[in-house]
Amino acid sequence: MLDDSYKGRNCLIFGANSFVGRGIGEFLSQNHANLGLIDLDSYKDAKLAENLKNYQTRAIYRTVASSDRSAFEKAVEEIDSYLGTIDYLICSYYLEKARTKIDPGDLSIETWDRLFKEWVHNYFLVMRAVVPLMIQKEGGRVIFVNTTTGYTGEGEGEGELTADGSIHENACSSGITGMMTSIARDIIPQGVSVNGIALGPNYKNDLERILWATHLWLSGMGEYSCAQILRLY
Repeated sequence: MLDDSYKGRNCLIFGANSFVGRGIGEFLSQNHANLGLIDLDSYKDAKLAENLKNYQTRAIYRTVASSDRSAFEKAVEEIDSYLGTIDYLICSYYLEKARTKIDPGDLSIETWDRLFKEWVHNYFLVMRAVVPLMIQKEGGRVIFVNTTTGYTGEGEGEGELTADGSIHENACSSGITGMMTSIARDIIPQGVSVNGIALGPNYKNDLERILWATHLWLSGMGEYSCAQILRLY
């Protein structure tokens, strides 16, 4: 898949430390894209650093505090200034660490609030900071990385659970799908496309398909799609 199709393009990845964020970052850097990397934790990836050196691309790293609007705005402003523009936004923050701490029997408000703030709220904040920049230049492509657990907790009519996510995760996943659909409807007339990728329970064994789905939405092959979600069961 390596070519020059992303040369000179700039991509901001929120969730750069996640499994999916690292995979997409390495893929785009190998295809000559410049990167703005944001996460709630400090960023380290030796493989990506080597890619940047070999393919002569650039990257800028920023750490933000969860649910801190001013931190997100400052990080996006600095990335936009460094790269010159932001062509793509990938919201790939997946709660790998948080999910392992969730007891499916835990129905506390505290757990609910934590998951919502770290996942749904932060997706909204990074979108709020980036999308106006895309609208201003009349172009951009956005990918929401979500999970398959949010589709009413069932598969495509088979009545089977798609994953072993908690009630908190299922609700947040549904919220992200609704948010993505609403945002896409509002901004696609202004030249910004918004689509998604829903991860199945074994997504860590499925990086190749995740990267192909990413390429579909970013490359322009899916240019006429709006608020569509590729579900990788």
